This record gives sequence, C-alpha cells and structure tokens, in this order.
Amino acid sequence: MSNEVDAKTARERAKAIAEQRRAERRNRKRRCVVCGVEESDKTPLTAHPEGIGPACKDEVTCQARRAAAGR
Repeated sequence: MSNEVDAKTARERAKAIAEQRRAERRNRKRRCVVCGVEESDKTPLTAHPEGIGPACKDEVTCQARRAAAGR
C-alpha cells in the first residue's frame, strides 16, 4: 500500500510541475531574433521572412535598434 501512495504522490507532483512549466511558457514574453526587443503593444512581433523566429513588424525600426545596440 505504501508503494501505491508514493506512486500517486509522485504522479501528482509531476502533474503540478508540468502545469507550472506550461504556465511559465504561456506567460513568457517573446523576443525579436534580430534586435532582441521584447514583444509589446508598441512593438508587435511577426514571423521572420526567413523562418528563424519572431521578428519586429517594422523592419526599419528593428534594424535601427540593432545598429544602436551594436555600438
């Protein structure tokens, strides 16, 4: 009986950890792969044309941010 209780407790703990990780993934902010800025209302992200990840919607501003960060 003790093994059954331990197994049940372990399963419940694993479920709780998995749910916590899912919640963290949902709440995590996405970052632009080009300039590194976080997604917000002012800087919405879209798919990068080359498929490498999320990128800024406004390419000119994104390139300007990248150049400023490289200085």
